[in-house]
Amino acid sequence: MPSRTTIWFRDAFVIIFAIYVVASIAMVPWSNLKISEPVSNSCPTGCPPSVNFPEHNYHHYDASLIFDWNSVSVTYRAVVENSEDEIVHEANLTDWTSTTSSRLKVGNYTSYIYYTGIVGSNLSELLQSSEHQLDSSSKITLEWNKVNVTYNIQIREYKLKDGQVTEVPIIHQAVNLTGTTYEYSDFVEGTEYSWSVFAEDDFGFRSESSSENDLRIGTTKFLAFMLFNDWELPFLLLGIMMVIALQAGVFLAREESDD
Repeated sequence: MPSRTTIWFRDAFVIIFAIYVVASIAMVPWSNLKISEPVSNSCPTGCPPSVNFPEHNYHHYDASLIFDWNSVSVTYRAVVENSEDEIVHEANLTDWTSTTSSRLKVGNYTSYIYYTGIVGSNLSELLQSSEHQLDSSSKITLEWNKVNVTYNIQIREYKLKDGQVTEVPIIHQAVNLTGTTYEYSDFVEGTEYSWSVFAEDDFGFRSESSSENDLRIGTTKFLAFMLFNDWELPFLLLGIMMVIALQAGVFLAREESDD
């Protein structure tokens, strides 16, 4: 029969291991397991923001909802030409507002900074041009102001007639949002909505709109849905049940040993 010290050591080890398992499961970033849709890189006016939450066909039971999407990137093209109009430095940049050439010979140079739009577009807006005179061999560093982007979100309500969608009017719109989240709470229970978001830059160019994701506002709060709507909770409960099962097994084994 094992000694009392051995039994307590075994029990303490099992408890520590169980706590470690539960804590590890609880801290896993389950939201990162979501497979993101591939981002398009060819859009006539700029690619739309990708949506994080709520996803398509999301069934919502609370009084308010925070819409969440990813920010879009903007692109630039920097060019340095010598006195013979030859390009001696060229850079295509995303979200960067500076670039440095390689070491250039003595001479006169001209630099141009173009704004090529939200990622995916094919714009070419001249932001600035500068003259550079090098009296000795050196590098040229170019810097410019960032082109800002804001967001517009549109929420639509489905209108049904004889079970068919007749129109999807915009019931709410928020413009010039500098962040990538927006909270809305004026929902009607039992109603189906859709929502989309697009970006707009300082020049007034708009990206394409994201796909319209469906959203249904429920009329009943189911306890099971509320509990298991988050990925972390069911795994946490599973870990707790594993702890109880392990402790029960240890207790029974100890009782058998004592007998």
